[in-house]
Amino acid sequence: MNIYLNQTVITLLLLVFVNVSGYLYSLLYVKNLIGKSSRIQAQSRTDLNYLNDHLPLIIFNVLTLMLFVFIGFYFFKDSIINQESISILGILLQLFVILLFDDTFFYFLHRLMHENKYIYTKIHKIHHRANSPIAIDYIYVHPLEWMSGFIGPFIGILIMGGVNIYTFWLYLFVRNFHELAIHSGLKSSFISRIIPFYGNNEHHDLHHAKRDGNYASTFNFWDILFKTRL
Repeated sequence: MNIYLNQTVITLLLLVFVNVSGYLYSLLYVKNLIGKSSRIQAQSRTDLNYLNDHLPLIIFNVLTLMLFVFIGFYFFKDSIINQESISILGILLQLFVILLFDDTFFYFLHRLMHENKYIYTKIHKIHHRANSPIAIDYIYVHPLEWMSGFIGPFIGILIMGGVNIYTFWLYLFVRNFHELAIHSGLKSSFISRIIPFYGNNEHHDLHHAKRDGNYASTFNFWDILFKTRL
């Protein structure tokens, strides 16, 4: 029991670290202390009032997310986490599988949220109040949206019979910081732009600006395959 308790605490602290980092980054952004010369949308007019208006829903979602993670570890720990030792290559392979399932499910869910006008109006439209998003807007969403988004990675984890705890932590780190990056409003680094099929900042920022394509997140091959790439 102690090992699961320790893993749960570390997981919750990781989520706190990610979201506090995202908030501080967003705060520096809206105060024009960072990124003035590298903004994708040069005419972006987000300010401190914008951030403060979004903050109550963001805080609610983060706290609810942490509660869900705690409940998930408590009731499904044996299905989620495999305590067997694993190599670094094995961890990276597990990470890739989770990201693949996550991005596949996300693409079709996200596309549905746009193409079904009822779902868009009642749920997804909240996230699209941001035409020019800032980093922490990644979790400025209807609670049902981020909850349903967990289905994809959870399916991947269950199919693998659970994953190593380091894989799970690495997934949370990579996925959340990627979400912060693609909502940051800042141009991608040169390295991220040359990685094949990588969903970079411009890819998702354009989705917010136009709203009718670029539905994938971590990768972009589903947009290429189904001709929804902008």
